[in-house]
Parts: sequence; structure tokens; C-alpha cells
Amino acid sequence: MAESKYLTLSDESSKNGQISLAPEVIEIIAGITAEQVQGVHLVNSSFSKGVSALLGLVSGTSGIKLTEDDRGLVIEVNVVLDFGISVPQTAAKLQEKIKQQILFMTEIVINEVNIEVDGMLPEETNSSIDPDDIFAEKDGEEK
Repeated sequence: MAESKYLTLSDESSKNGQISLAPEVIEIIAGITAEQVQGVHLVNSSFSKGVSALLGLVSGTSGIKLTEDDRGLVIEVNVVLDFGISVPQTAAKLQEKIKQQILFMTEIVINEVNIEVDGMLPEETNSSIDPDDIFAEKDGEEK
């Protein structure tokens, strides 16, 4: 949001003064909402930082970016998804939840929520190898 540092809430019923929000507040709301969806991890969350580094993804941002253009307010969300979930269904769910939560908390209408899937996390595998004795005779095999 280069034009204005703050977003002013338009509430004509308030006679006490004006209410302004930093754009980062909208980004934080979007980020918390995104991480509440099962199987979704923001690119810069502490969990995803390691995965992003493994995948060669470098992101200096929070994984959420709010901009304003001719379409209105637009949010871009960079995520990593768990393997096995439906990408289109999860992205549509994210878009709707983020729009709803921002509208509920701030009464600001977001025109677009663009989801960018930067990677997939593989399923966890359970190893029967004892981490305290990795050179055991069984090597994870039952004899």
C-alpha cells in the first residue's frame, strides 16, 4: 500500500473520531486465518521456513501481501500445502475464509485473494529404526 500508510474505516455513525488501520493489520488477519485452515502453512511461518529453504524458496515477506490497484484491495497469499489435499478446494476455502474474516473484523471489502502454492509437504513416514542405535543389527527389519 504505497499511496497511504493507513486504511481509514468509513463509519459515519462514529462521532468520536476516525479509525485507521495499518495495512499490516489486514495482512496479519489474513495470515492467522490462512494458518487455521487444515493442511495450509504460510511460506514464512516458522514451520514453513525450513521447508521453503529445503525447496530453495526464499521469501523475505510474511507470505501475505496487501496491494491496491484498479480492482480495489488485493491480497496475495503464499502457502505450502500438505500432500494429499485438494489444491483447488483448499485454495477456494482460503479465499472465502480470508475475505469473510477481514470483512467481519474490519468491515473492509477485499476484492481479490490470490493464492500462490509454493510447494507441497510430503507425508510423514514412520521409521522403525531406533534413533539411539542406528547401527543395530535389525536395521529396521523384523527378523
